[in-house]
Amino acid sequence: MTSSPQEADGTPQPGAEVTTEPATPRAALAALGWSAAVTAVVVAVGYAFYRWPATGLPLEPLPGPPWPYLATWGVLCLACCLLLRWSTGFKGLEGGAQAIGALSVGGIRTSLAHRPDPALLWTYGALALAVAAVAAVFWRLRRRS
Repeated sequence: MTSSPQEADGTPQPGAEVTTEPATPRAALAALGWSAAVTAVVVAVGYAFYRWPATGLPLEPLPGPPWPYLATWGVLCLACCLLLRWSTGFKGLEGGAQAIGALSVGGIRTSLAHRPDPALLWTYGALALAVAAVAAVFWRLRRRS
């Protein structure tokens, strides 16, 4: 919610300071539920790619268990979703779930086709999350001031 001066039609006045109220436990729980739902859909689609190799796509998965890759991408997807919700003040971003889901499903599909070392995925994923977390902290601090 915003607490800024507004005109009669509800639009904020130019130059008015916009502050956000702290997130409630209910908003945090809703963000966790939203993030878990997006992650579950992403992992389910990734598993469907593994079980249904005749998708007509140029990348066919190599034989072997998909679980290390699905777990890695599931954790990274959950962390990205939670970071997105936190950085936007638990309100979300229009198209945020679709963007994170598309990138995660693409990562799963590529991982299942090329089978890189899962430790390499964890390393690059952790590095990308660290950079995204720093950017989110700076963005939130900038929005508050």
